[in-house]
Amino acid sequence: MDLSGLAFVFPLLTYCCVRKGLAEQHNEGRPQLVGASEPIRAPLGGDVILPCVVQPEINMEDLKVRWWRPDIPVDPNRYVHLHREHQHHEAQTMPSYAGRTEMFADGLKLGNVSLRIRNLQPSDDGSYRCIIPQLGIATTVRLQLFEPTTTQFPGNLQTPDLKKETDVKVGQHHRSSWVAVLSLCIFVVVAAGAGGCFLRHKYQRRRPPDCSIPGTKSPPSSPAPYVEIRA
Repeated sequence: MDLSGLAFVFPLLTYCCVRKGLAEQHNEGRPQLVGASEPIRAPLGGDVILPCVVQPEINMEDLKVRWWRPDIPVDPNRYVHLHREHQHHEAQTMPSYAGRTEMFADGLKLGNVSLRIRNLQPSDDGSYRCIIPQLGIATTVRLQLFEPTTTQFPGNLQTPDLKKETDVKVGQHHRSSWVAVLSLCIFVVVAAGAGGCFLRHKYQRRRPPDCSIPGTKSPPSSPAPYVEIRA
């Protein structure tokens, strides 16, 4: 088996693993929108908050935030809610949501771009997408409505805990960091071992063969003859 080939294959494979781990860690360092991993349930006629928070915390007062419906025909000039330049642009709100949506002024300073919808109607059921164009990030929240007199959706109707989902993302970030460090250690160990095997194999190939016959000894060297010089 040619060890010289292994000396380059193993470090190359390990390098690919390290690069993948570092790329994931870099992507996780960018701002993200933390929404709800499960559908939000709310009764018809009531109010609901669609959770959406920027992590890490960024002041969103000067940035553009768009809430729209991806599951209905898109009107490029109409949104469920549009925040831009410190204010809500009601003129660009879809007629069916006029006067029923709001964001939290104090929360925008902390990266909270959650949307409140009042007086829920049957047509409000579906998917909602929050987009922040300047940051290039977006997330989708699913809203499920039910009749207040039915038990179609039993359980807690409160907004999901954003902190719990954020902790999950932080945990994933830490795991990716450990993967990158572990991959780097493996790379060093494998590279050192493969390099050592390669050098040892190369040395053995260049070493001159031993021509001595087993079981024999070299004859002792005879002393130089004594020469007497007379004047």
